[in-house]
Amino acid sequence: MSELEAIGFGVQKFVPNDKFLRRIPPLHLKKSGEISSAAFQNTSGTNRMSTNWKKLSSVEDTLRDYPDFGVASIMAELCWELSQEIEWTPAEDSVAHCDVVGNKTASISKKFRDGAEYIVLPKRPN
Repeated sequence: MSELEAIGFGVQKFVPNDKFLRRIPPLHLKKSGEISSAAFQNTSGTNRMSTNWKKLSSVEDTLRDYPDFGVASIMAELCWELSQEIEWTPAEDSVAHCDVVGNKTASISKKFRDGAEYIVLPKRPN
């Protein structure tokens, strides 16, 4: 049995309090100290926002190779309230990888920003 089979790949159901970790690039830290809502937009050309499922990851894993980035946590319940779907999409380098799928209007990105818990702030760019 593979690691993915052991943790239920392909049949996973999320619960409202599941948390998803989102890396925040330094360029999204405003001079005011506020995080820009742009930190919660989809990957260019897609309807997907990349996250790590906290159940299978950690802040340290999420920041690996990204020492200047920050990390925010968003809950499944918030995603669903904003008409977003969550798909577990393990990547070669992260079994915890998930996509938050759906259109991210400016209003939705702001609601993600305002509803997120900021665990680590990004380092201020020079």
